[in-house]
Amino acid sequence: MEAEVPTFCHMLVASKLSLDVQTRQTDGGVAVIVPSGRLDVAGAPALKDAISQLAKNGPPKVVIDMEGISFVDSTGLGSVIAALKEIRSSQGELRLAAPNQQVRVVLELTTLDRVFPYYATVEEALTGF
Repeated sequence: MEAEVPTFCHMLVASKLSLDVQTRQTDGGVAVIVPSGRLDVAGAPALKDAISQLAKNGPPKVVIDMEGISFVDSTGLGSVIAALKEIRSSQGELRLAAPNQQVRVVLELTTLDRVFPYYATVEEALTGF
């Protein structure tokens, strides 16, 4: 007889594989998107949805706080590129903040560090916005 795996275990595993995305507005009108988890094929749509919502409301100024990103792959990177295109087409601006070592290496290897201005902290990214 096989042991039955409780449903909550499945939900726990699923939550570890996805991306949680929170958005807040600063007093200066800049949207700070705070994703946490893996920015990969499973998580990329959540980031894309958050960016699309911001772009609907006019020229967005957006900082993506990358501190909570534990991993990024090519699909996740593609979602950040798509976010940049969408924001620029709305006459907005996108900045990345607090990327961890793995994210910085991916940005540098793909030379996207030349396309995306990234900052050590959210506070630095907000300066001059």
